[in-house]
Amino acid sequence: MTTQVDTDSPRLMRTLLWMHRRLLPNAPWAGWTPYLWLLYLGFFFIQWPGVAPWSASIWVCAIGAAIIFLVLYFRSFNCSARELPRLLSGIATLGYVFVPLTGTGHTFIIFACALTAHYGNLRKSLTALALILVGFEIEAGIMYFMPQTPYAHSMWFWLPTVMIGGIIGAANAWFADDEAKRRVIVQSQEEIRRLAATAERERIARDLHDLLGHTLTLITVKAELAARLAERDVAAAAPEIRELEKISRDALRQVREAVGGYRNGGLAGELANARVALKAANVEIAAEVENGGCPPVHDNLFALVLREAITNIVRHAKARRCNVTLRCQERFAILTIEDDGRGGNFREGNGLRGMRERLASLDGGLQVESGRQGTRLIASLPLPEPPEQTDASTEPGAVRRYA
Repeated sequence: MTTQVDTDSPRLMRTLLWMHRRLLPNAPWAGWTPYLWLLYLGFFFIQWPGVAPWSASIWVCAIGAAIIFLVLYFRSFNCSARELPRLLSGIATLGYVFVPLTGTGHTFIIFACALTAHYGNLRKSLTALALILVGFEIEAGIMYFMPQTPYAHSMWFWLPTVMIGGIIGAANAWFADDEAKRRVIVQSQEEIRRLAATAERERIARDLHDLLGHTLTLITVKAELAARLAERDVAAAAPEIRELEKISRDALRQVREAVGGYRNGGLAGELANARVALKAANVEIAAEVENGGCPPVHDNLFALVLREAITNIVRHAKARRCNVTLRCQERFAILTIEDDGRGGNFREGNGLRGMRERLASLDGGLQVESGRQGTRLIASLPLPEPPEQTDASTEPGAVRRYA
């Protein structure tokens, strides 16, 4: 018995997944929520008070309308922008037909209002929403003067449909438009990263060619010269070999420095990346950086803090402007990043928590201020003490010179 259940369960899951892919092949963003929304379809079969019981023909028409609606409903998740108006018109027409026929066509009207968000454009969605609700209001006005529809004389016949349909449709349209903008930003960022990576690879290739081309040519010439001298005069070849060793060590040092620079561009490199990311998110940036006195470890840590802050601004802040300043004052280096986005209740994530711990390891600190005017992040690190200057005239054996 257990084996049979275990065998049937995977088969059932595969069947459900197959049906899901057939019904919603191009809408992975929707997940399983479209099936949850269909629970509202049950209101279509609840008879309005004061309406005569449904006859067999009405039940047949209602079931047929529900089947047609399901086809149009699932198709609306996978249709093109040109096909969507026809689908919405079909669903709204079902509502217009069954409002006077059964008094429960409001269900289709509300569904049509909710599905206007599939335009992915706020203006088009709100226009379609207004047309659907205006059509329903016109029908409700006509039904008010029809003696066979006494239930239409009540305000509760049309007001809930307008309110629920309008609120759901407007909210869905806003969220869909926001999601479409977010996807555009993500795609732009990915394209920018791809172009930046390509440009970086080309730059590395040019730098390595310029760095190693001349040096390797010189090493080759020196090696050939040393080989010829070694055949005739070993003593004369020794200086060339030592020079060859010196050139090789110098080339190795330059390669290490170059690779270290590629691994971490410091605050300047991260600021350049921040400009690209904020530009893609339509956020203006103003930067004023004074890092002449910052040691490399400070510069690299500030770069990590800036990266985390810019990531939060792009994802969550909805800001229009960002200011970045770095000041070295009173033996402290202070990095300030502020934006004019939405602030308020601030929940510190793993990224900022990790930055706080890194700053604390160098006796620094991280302060976050978030309110209605935006968010300000202040990272501070103590600067190293300058080396003590010794007076040469006081050292033993020092020679004083007089004019």
